[in-house]
Amino acid sequence: MRWVLSLLVLGACAFEPRGAADDGGDDRDDAGGGGDGAGPDACVGASWLDTCALPPPAGALILDGPGTYTYDTESGELRDAQDERVDHTSVVVAGGEGDVRVIVASAVTIGAGAELRATGDLPLAIHAHGDLIVDGAIDVGRGGAGRRSAAACAGSAGGTGGDNSGGAAGGGGGGFGSAGAGGGNGNSDGTASTGGGGGAALGRAPTGPLGGCPGGRGGEGEDPGGAGGAGGGAVYLSSATLVRASGAIDAGGAGGAGGTEDGGGFADAGGGGGGAGGLIALEAPLVEVPGVVAANGGGGGQGSGNGAAGQPGQPGQRSASAAAGGTGGGSTGSDGSAGGHLTMPEGAAPAAARPGGGGGGGGGVGLVIIRAASSDVRGTVSPAPGA
Repeated sequence: MRWVLSLLVLGACAFEPRGAADDGGDDRDDAGGGGDGAGPDACVGASWLDTCALPPPAGALILDGPGTYTYDTESGELRDAQDERVDHTSVVVAGGEGDVRVIVASAVTIGAGAELRATGDLPLAIHAHGDLIVDGAIDVGRGGAGRRSAAACAGSAGGTGGDNSGGAAGGGGGGFGSAGAGGGNGNSDGTASTGGGGGAALGRAPTGPLGGCPGGRGGEGEDPGGAGGAGGGAVYLSSATLVRASGAIDAGGAGGAGGTEDGGGFADAGGGGGGAGGLIALEAPLVEVPGVVAANGGGGGQGSGNGAAGQPGQPGQRSASAAAGGTGGGSTGSDGSAGGHLTMPEGAAPAAARPGGGGGGGGGVGLVIIRAASSDVRGTVSPAPGA
């Protein structure tokens, strides 16, 4: 069941930096949107960060070239579409749910046509002393920055489908903001195999950036089951003035892989469960969302059967629509179920068992958090935001 999220309001100086990596040159404190040193107090606008203790920015961060910029939250390295290094200021701090990589700038602009893809074990936070504008895209979906492992998720990870050479079961979908769906049973014409359980919802308000949980692997038939989809990552955008998302911010879970087929026999392997959506948090005195902010669950993979592999589920969509489960592959394998989205936060119920492998369960939605004194949310937000 989906739950109403309320954030804990933390003190302004709660966390201690673990170490800085100031790649931007000088150490001037540019608090204004234009980087001229004028502007609002930088020690405001982020209840999950001790902004007073962050290093001063070297200036504005402007990513306006076309193509994909890549960011590794472990190394703190930012590269453009031509694989050239981009100077910036960043630091790793201790957050309420673990360490977080924070980019600090006087202002941030991600231009239309530019996409920032962040990966790595640490969640990503971006703090601007001035305006933080996303006209392009920020992507931490499908195993992006801060996604959690099955071991870290415990009961929120999708369960593994049961093995059965006559038709293995599908893996369960990952849970986070809402529960994932259970995997489908397999081998309807014999001794049935049992689908993996869906991952549980987090069930509490997070105290810092936290990623989503993976789906479970499909059971082994004559061939190995499909891998579970990775959960979405976590991104926290804060500003002392304005956060505006007119492009897209994506923390969707990955789709589960289809049951495999090695070219001999019926295959009959279970599909992998879809990953849960991750977390997107936006905080500023004014937050505007004319674009898309989505942390949807991934679809489950199709089971294999009759000598053909199952098809993978779709990743969480950049819309309010469901990610479809895998279908159209093995003719006797069950379809995967749809991922969670705005109007159905939990993953869809598993498909009925067929003679081959069972389909994977859909991943649950993640979390979208908007904290602002004033907000204008007229775009697409999925799931519905907490405050």
